[in-house]
Amino acid sequence: MDESSLSTVTRGDSQADGAKGLPATNAIEMALTEHIMAHTREGIVVMDARGRVEQVNAAFCRLSEREAEQIKGMHITGIDHDLHGRRHYRQIWLQLQRQGHWQGEVQHQTRQGRLAAHWLVLRLIKNHHQQVVKIIGILDDISRLRQSEARLNFLAHHDALTGTANRTQLLAWFANARGALPVGQQLALLFIDLDRFKPINDSFGHGVGDRVLRALAQRLLGLVGEHELVARIGGDEFVMIWQGEHTEASLLDKAQQLLGQLEAPVPVDDYELSVGASIGVSLYPQHGLEIESLLRYADTAMYEAKKLTSAKVCVFDKARFTRLEQQYLLTREFREAIAQDQLFLEYQPGFELGSSHTGSLEALLRWNHPRLGILYPEQFMSAAQGAGLLCRLAEWVLRQAVRQVHDWQQIHGWQGRVSLNLTGLELEQHWASRLLQLLDQLQVAPEIFCLELSCDFIMRRSESLGGALTMLRQAGLSIYLDNVGIGRIHFDKLRQLPLDGIKLDRSLFSDRFDDTDQALVKALMLLSDSLGLNVVACGVETREQLAFLRRHGCHTAQGWLLARPMAAHRVANLYAGDDRHHC
Repeated sequence: MDESSLSTVTRGDSQADGAKGLPATNAIEMALTEHIMAHTREGIVVMDARGRVEQVNAAFCRLSEREAEQIKGMHITGIDHDLHGRRHYRQIWLQLQRQGHWQGEVQHQTRQGRLAAHWLVLRLIKNHHQQVVKIIGILDDISRLRQSEARLNFLAHHDALTGTANRTQLLAWFANARGALPVGQQLALLFIDLDRFKPINDSFGHGVGDRVLRALAQRLLGLVGEHELVARIGGDEFVMIWQGEHTEASLLDKAQQLLGQLEAPVPVDDYELSVGASIGVSLYPQHGLEIESLLRYADTAMYEAKKLTSAKVCVFDKARFTRLEQQYLLTREFREAIAQDQLFLEYQPGFELGSSHTGSLEALLRWNHPRLGILYPEQFMSAAQGAGLLCRLAEWVLRQAVRQVHDWQQIHGWQGRVSLNLTGLELEQHWASRLLQLLDQLQVAPEIFCLELSCDFIMRRSESLGGALTMLRQAGLSIYLDNVGIGRIHFDKLRQLPLDGIKLDRSLFSDRFDDTDQALVKALMLLSDSLGLNVVACGVETREQLAFLRRHGCHTAQGWLLARPMAAHRVANLYAGDDRHHC
């Protein structure tokens, strides 16, 4: 190719094709063009009107991995002819002819066998007769750009630490998998929560914790097939989705095998770190059609699994979820219940078996729910605890009971005791002090009140509980141990606690009340007598039970046989003798 042709190509002017010699300025331009071609990082190729290579620069040779002598005379499509078909080249040529230029991505297979991405710009050079005389191509390597884009796209859909899918990818994947699910098959969604991961982070540092997470994620990825998924959706929370025809038994068996994989120690440096997990399972389409619902259901089942000591796997149960959802709603509504006076107290008398007189009243909390009707403590106390309102509730109960005692004393000269159940409260000394301050502010004698705490609650409390109970008892309040017979009892602790009595649980007085029940009741009464404790029998329903308790020296009894829970005005009538139940 002579200098005159190159000048025509680069300048695009109307100089005659057969011109002899070049002015000095053209020689300078020619030298500048050659300098640019030699030193630019983009590959430059000059072709004739039919696309045959006439000249290339060093950058083009480097990008195409060919020598200049190999390329010259070759048609441009022959450089990587295996990667693009004829139709592709035909479309490029048609656009080039119509518009005079074309640009787009082309691929090149390197000598190492990888595909490199190049951006190619083609432009027609015409003479003054509008005839194509040259085609110029500029080639740029965009492999790193494409790698960065691929990395960003990967990070947008995957967890950076573990390489598993993230929540975004989980949602998109599920939408596609649901639509392509074969008839008769299911998607089992497993919510996996690592059980002992936080202590590893705290003890060994986050670097070790990250290595453990990566190792466990690889184990999970090794357990899914082509149409299944693993996603990390939280710090130590993963979701795994299995596809197939599942029964509950097969799911539980497979999940147990998965737990075995997660329990196996993870070697990190000189340590063998074991984590383990709890797993909740929900099924598409049986349990729900939307991924968010299935995640919520599996999460609920996972928390149920955490309560189990051995299985650590739980399949979602609709009835159980409905109960939990009801508790959640009650938790949100409980603050409103106090503010809008939806709570009230009923009182159940306890009768002294020696005299048949009412010796005490147990204050029983009720919730008049606007939608659900009357609710009992076992239905809403966990909601009160979840709302963080147990202390406020205890103060409300105390104030209501004190107000009622004032009314009974002033109108009827009442002199009995009122029992209050404080199970669940953190009865430390500061709360005991607060309770005594309230009694002082309300101008009521502490001796009027008896505090009841359940066995399970009082037996697992700290040493400071003993101090709080001692403070209350020294002030004049009585302390009773409730639910005796079903709750755990540590006898050494029983001797140490400042107690006045015990309340035998109603479950001991079943309909049959057989020899075993009677033997247990007698044993508990003998134990109480040896410790100098009073005994109150709860849930007495038959005359046979009442006669048995009298024979064996029980002090007090309460139950529907004697008197049902009643409103405050009926208690006044009972004390006056109108509703007195002679037992």
